[in-house]
Amino acid sequence: MNNLIIVDTREKGHKKILEYFNKVGQDYIVSKLDAGDYMIYKDYSTIIDKKDGLLELSHNLCNILEHQRVVREIERAKELGCKNFIFLVQSNIKTEEDIKKWKSPHTKVKGEVLLKVLKTFKEHHDCKFIFVSKKDMGAKIIELLQSK
Repeated sequence: MNNLIIVDTREKGHKKILEYFNKVGQDYIVSKLDAGDYMIYKDYSTIIDKKDGLLELSHNLCNILEHQRVVREIERAKELGCKNFIFLVQSNIKTEEDIKKWKSPHTKVKGEVLLKVLKTFKEHHDCKFIFVSKKDMGAKIIELLQSK
């Protein structure tokens, strides 16, 4: 049997991911998590926090209240034994240059600023940012959680 994945009850937009899990026979349950959106049952070593794109990521990291909330979540994950906190960002971003060029009419945050924030955040909080297309999200979650 493959490792049971827990999907946080507050995770939004996971319908396609769960459809993928069902298609490939990945066992999962939906339950409240203390940190992140996805993890292996009783294994806090890797926790994934899914973001629906650069706009959500910029809102979470460039807004002071949201930034503090995200930091608390990472700290909580580390207290639980997390050694690998991953922000899995739904995006077709391939390079840092792509992030630099990013802009959105829904925020004043420019791609260049977001890139600096990502680098600083990664350094200060020992986390990873991985960008993956919507269609590959389910497979990437399984890959990241199953690899040790």
